[in-house]
Amino acid sequence: MSETREFTAKTVDDAIKLACDHYGVDRDKLEIEILDGGSSGIFGLMGVKKARITARQRSAGKELETVIRGIVDNLLVPVLGEAPALKVDTGSDPVSVTIEDEEHSGLIIGRDGQTLSALQYMVNRIAAKQWPEKIRIQLDTGNYREKQDETLRGIAQHLAQRARETGRPQSTKPLTSYHRRLVHLALQGDEEVQTRSKGDGPLKRVLILPRKIRKGETAKH
Repeated sequence: MSETREFTAKTVDDAIKLACDHYGVDRDKLEIEILDGGSSGIFGLMGVKKARITARQRSAGKELETVIRGIVDNLLVPVLGEAPALKVDTGSDPVSVTIEDEEHSGLIIGRDGQTLSALQYMVNRIAAKQWPEKIRIQLDTGNYREKQDETLRGIAQHLAQRARETGRPQSTKPLTSYHRRLVHLALQGDEEVQTRSKGDGPLKRVLILPRKIRKGETAKH
């Protein structure tokens, strides 16, 4: 958040113009508080008081949060009948949006998370048109993402075990960059396997390869 500064001028409009010139932005990019509306006094001679305001630039994170809340509300209100409670963390990457609605979490998630994934896709597409910078948004409800991530870590460990036992590479299903990173991180400390992404496009598989054991060494089990 930028610093707050005070501006004075003959009128409130003039003071706001000074603030806009100072920050180099339009009026809608500023948070303004009118401290004194000013007074022209008697016949413009006695008791003249200048208008006083404080101004600071709006937080980009707060603006982004407002945009995201508007998008999610527009998509879910027709389904739920009311605006859902949202927890938005614009400081994370991807931007984390948690829909805090225990009653409807199953409906929002859908079978195998398909509804949640479709909703997330639409939110990202709409946000890309409404927000000037490139952002990624991840939706969650009912701790589904956390449970899904934990399941994926378990699958990664299982595939690593198979790679160690069979001596052959194992492969995950096609994954997003976020989920590929989870697999890489889950196995980065395993000295007996190594991971490598394979494929083209946004969805790639993660190969889990057994490391070659040097002569005289034995695998750890």
